[in-house]
Amino acid sequence: MMVVMENSTILCFGFDRPMHLERMLKSLEANQESINSDVYICIDGPAEGTDKEMHSKTVKVAKKNWNFKSKELILRERNLDCRTNIINTITELFKINDRLIILEDDLVLGPNFLSYMNGALNKYINDKKMWCINAYSYPQINLKAGSSISKYISPWGWGTWSDRWEIFVNEDYDKKNFISSLSEDDRKEFNVNNLYDWEDIIVKNEMGKISAWDAYWYQAVFMNKGLTLYPNKSHIRNEGFDGTGMHCSSTNDWITPMNKSITRRYPNKIKLNKLFMFNTLSFYRYYRLKRYIRFHRSKFSSFKNFSKFLRKKAKDLVS
Repeated sequence: MMVVMENSTILCFGFDRPMHLERMLKSLEANQESINSDVYICIDGPAEGTDKEMHSKTVKVAKKNWNFKSKELILRERNLDCRTNIINTITELFKINDRLIILEDDLVLGPNFLSYMNGALNKYINDKKMWCINAYSYPQINLKAGSSISKYISPWGWGTWSDRWEIFVNEDYDKKNFISSLSEDDRKEFNVNNLYDWEDIIVKNEMGKISAWDAYWYQAVFMNKGLTLYPNKSHIRNEGFDGTGMHCSSTNDWITPMNKSITRRYPNKIKLNKLFMFNTLSFYRYYRLKRYIRFHRSKFSSFKNFSKFLRKKAKDLVS
């Protein structure tokens, strides 16, 4: 029996970066499935200090005649903040959709992004172990075109289903910090073997220092032993690390080659791909090393500075 491929509803977020939103929507439009896709574009209301002109230009970009099956605008009259706006809007749309693809304005999509996302969201809709479909992927070694199962998430071009999201909001994973009360080993596992501090994002959000949602979504996946899917080659490029984003500094640490081919293979057995997990951890080790060297660059700029750095470290260890 032939399986009919359903096109998932797409939810896009923008705020005050019109050029970013336009670039993302153009790359979405370049996916041939977009002409048969329902698209929502949500713009949060301006906050104190928001560049009103840039916010207005972003709204104008959203109002353009994009070549989608349908387009609906969600224009917030007041600012809800990044976290609240994203969680509330996804929750609203899951009342009338069983699956969603979520995009933010700083992304550029490959030409086969929707093919990959729709294929995966259709395939795993009834497999409750699968919680999330990721479209971004780290640079991978020795993995052929296809996709792999992981336990981590990426907020850069992703999708999920209404029943998984319902657990997220109904069990208060979107509001509470469950991670900090876990054992040291479990916290280490959550924090990617202590290579990336997801827990710190939750703590800082609790303190009101940032407005984060993705660490809370990952918390729900982790606490429910959920699995996720990654393409072996990324269908997303994040262009937000140009200093314009709310939580993103200027860096190229996360740059990965764009996959222009169709991802045709999805795992039938729902289990972690050990090679993919090894590659992911290798990426994070390299990422931490680069950040460490960049932070301590002055200490490595000369033999004298480096010697001074080592003497201080030795003194700290002795004391």
